[in-house]
Amino acid sequence: VYKLKETPPFNQSIIIGTEELNYFYKLTNKNLIAQYTVITAIYSFLLKRLIHEFEGVMLSSDPQTNLPNAAIFLSYNIDLNKSFKNHLQKTKNEILETLAHTDHVSMAFKKQIVKNLYTFSNYSIHINSNTAFDCNGILVNAVLKEGGDLEIQISYIENFVNGIVINCLISCFHDFIRNLESNMDIHLSAYPLVSEEQRQQVLINFNATKIDYPSDKTILHIFEDQVAKTGDNTALVFDGKKISYKELSRRVDQLASSLFLNFKINKGSVIGVLLPKSAESITSFLAVLKLGAIYLPIDTTYPQERINYIIADSGLTILLTNSTFTGVASCTTVDIESLVPIPVSEVNFPIASASNDLAYIIYTSGSTGYPKGVMIEHHSVLNMVLAQISFWGINSADRVVWFASVAFDASISEILMCLHSGAALYIPDTQIIKDSRKFARYINDSKITVTTFPPSYLDLLSSEEVRGLRCIITAGEAANPVKAIEIVHQGIDYYNAYGPTECAVCTTIHKVNLLDKNVKNLSIGKPISNTKVYILDENLQVLPIGVVGKLYISGAGLSRGYVNKSNLTKEKFFSNPFEDGMRMY
Repeated sequence: VYKLKETPPFNQSIIIGTEELNYFYKLTNKNLIAQYTVITAIYSFLLKRLIHEFEGVMLSSDPQTNLPNAAIFLSYNIDLNKSFKNHLQKTKNEILETLAHTDHVSMAFKKQIVKNLYTFSNYSIHINSNTAFDCNGILVNAVLKEGGDLEIQISYIENFVNGIVINCLISCFHDFIRNLESNMDIHLSAYPLVSEEQRQQVLINFNATKIDYPSDKTILHIFEDQVAKTGDNTALVFDGKKISYKELSRRVDQLASSLFLNFKINKGSVIGVLLPKSAESITSFLAVLKLGAIYLPIDTTYPQERINYIIADSGLTILLTNSTFTGVASCTTVDIESLVPIPVSEVNFPIASASNDLAYIIYTSGSTGYPKGVMIEHHSVLNMVLAQISFWGINSADRVVWFASVAFDASISEILMCLHSGAALYIPDTQIIKDSRKFARYINDSKITVTTFPPSYLDLLSSEEVRGLRCIITAGEAANPVKAIEIVHQGIDYYNAYGPTECAVCTTIHKVNLLDKNVKNLSIGKPISNTKVYILDENLQVLPIGVVGKLYISGAGLSRGYVNKSNLTKEKFFSNPFEDGMRMY
């Protein structure tokens, strides 16, 4: 039960004219219990569709007695896969059974318990009743007027339910009862909660994100294009040393050449990289892609058991590492520091990757069981990265810090937003990141302009410590609105981003503005280019604006699925019912 502070309820009402109630009166034959049953059945199933937390428990006035303080408690399972006719019969049975039991309870006892009964339910309903309930969430009073009109009065606590939901509840109630005859056989799960106009808005208008992008290219193509444009620009800064785009490209070619000549690497081979954040780890990432292989980053701080699981599950053939970690797993380990550089001219590389080939595999945290390997294709990454570069205005003058763990998909975003825009990627030591004061000095001394943080880490930094930044992005956790507005007041662009690992890092972005100063929760924003998001119920029905549901994602960024988990892939990734030939997660 949701307990509320004493807050005065808001009130809304609607009057449904007699001419719209012909079938209602025909069905109920003007019997009060029957009328009460129909109204309760409509109210309860709409609550089930509109309120995620509603479990079918309601406090009600006693329609038999019409006495003050006379109440009954209704509690029954609402099966949305049944017709309204079935639901109405079930509601009738529950009401009659409940009323029969109340006959055995003394009036004195009723009065004693009813005054406290309302505190056990946030949902109440009464009809033509003198019973005075306090509104503890949503309270409906149905009044049948002498002329035959029906007035539905709804009181609600705004901290409990959004007024937008109440508007929808009233609208749907009105629509349902005036079309009651045709709605008798409709399945409750299929009853549309939105008008055609709003359906168009949430499915089409909100998802008008189509933008051309080089969907025929790969990550390496765009990097090499950038090398040609800004070859002399600084690409990486690590351990006090600067590496230009040309130099980074040369190192990538040399490492790829050495790997190709010394080891059997086929197109589509999975190659693990077990290295701390460094220039070498970036070189290894790009060299893997140069070979047409699939990049699999592994965090050096992972327990041995987790490392072994990832290696076995992914079927990786080679693990790139250094002398600190060689021999840690039952696969071919390569100390990249010991490889002899080989000129690229001596190597005939295999056929390069295509845009729909896999670029990387990232393993999830495994918080709900064993980690799952998520497979992302090149074009999905490119769509995401180019959208971010455009949205955040990343350019060759920017200095971006690599904050995320190598094994988090956010690291892909941080790395490629630099290497695909001509910006410089600054790589701090892990120990610096662990100490927020040291990290603050690092970003100021390095004149960093763009950072991506978890909101909880940003909360550790003062306004003074982030004053030199141009752009702050938070993701991975719910953002702190107070901190976000504080940042915006400093003239810094603040973006709240969201995206599951299953959808190429970033799915939605919101630019925080001063209008957000009074919100309790910052929006996760709108879908990025070539991405669609839907908020649906458990039966994949479109929900009205303001109603809580599950988030479904479709579009260019969607993962191919999970490594070696075909059943789970089918469960989580399936056909998009709103767009032929597309999948959604």
